[in-house]
Amino acid sequence: MDRATFALLMVAAVGYVVWRDWQRSEEPGAQAPDFIDQAENYFYDAAEGQLFGGTEDDMTQAQQNRAAFLMMIRTAEGTAGADGYRTLFGGGLFDSFADHPRQVVTRMSNGRPISSSAAGAYQFLRRTWDGLVPRMGLVDFSPASQDAAAIQLIADVGALRDVDAGRFALAVRKVKNIWASMPGAGYGQPEVALANLQAAYMAAGGVVNG
Repeated sequence: MDRATFALLMVAAVGYVVWRDWQRSEEPGAQAPDFIDQAENYFYDAAEGQLFGGTEDDMTQAQQNRAAFLMMIRTAEGTAGADGYRTLFGGGLFDSFADHPRQVVTRMSNGRPISSSAAGAYQFLRRTWDGLVPRMGLVDFSPASQDAAAIQLIADVGALRDVDAGRFALAVRKVKNIWASMPGAGYGQPEVALANLQAAYMAAGGVVNG
């Protein structure tokens, strides 16, 4: 591929990112994606020759990286156990997967009370879940729906391509504003060190490529 063709492809890719961000900004409850992060992803993939997709092995590893990244989040959020998908903020359990439980729980954290409606394996706030339901057509709060919604949140901040490619530290940085347990989240709740997160990710079969 000559330089002129490559430059045209890059302009088209960035143009698509701008259009997609504008489209998403019109969606009710959507989180605004980070333009710089998404553009950065396209340039990474183009440099690696992956702009138009990878091999079957690449896809298999990308899928494994996604599963491992989700397990890492559950580990950090304290929901990696058998009842993780039924966990309320503070450790209690809810009974039905018919919908987000919508229970506000108050617990002490770092010496001060914190009230939260967070629930499930990825500790979705009620308002976050209510924004995802119409966007994704979710019909319940089942484990499969929770997994899919977590992937959507990762994609919304431009981190999904990083997860697929194994750019672990960059992906964690991008999702830190979603999950309070990520390093640098700054929500006043316990944060897990990057090295510990990476160990959990790799133990679940994830590959690190930067």
